[in-house]
Amino acid sequence: MAAYDDLNVKRIFIVGIASVVVTAVTALAVQVLYYYLSEVQNARTSANGSYTRQNNALESQTAQITVAQGVDDETGNLTIPIGQAMKFIISESEEKSSSDET
Repeated sequence: MAAYDDLNVKRIFIVGIASVVVTAVTALAVQVLYYYLSEVQNARTSANGSYTRQNNALESQTAQITVAQGVDDETGNLTIPIGQAMKFIISESEEKSSSDET
């Protein structure tokens, strides 16, 4: 009678290990699928995206820094194109460095 009361430890161990393996493989498969679908969605979003608002803002800013506008009546500041301002700063820097050397 005692033989029927014993547990089949070997079978319980095999079922337990198999369950762990199946669970781990399933979790990895779900993770791979998630990252694949995430990349596909990002690619579709990028392909369909348009940056018209940002491009318009960039164009208007570029136009503002390249056109001479003159003197501001309220502040008295002189507005000049950015290229001209950079040349002016460089020439002042060169003059200062040459005067410091002598």
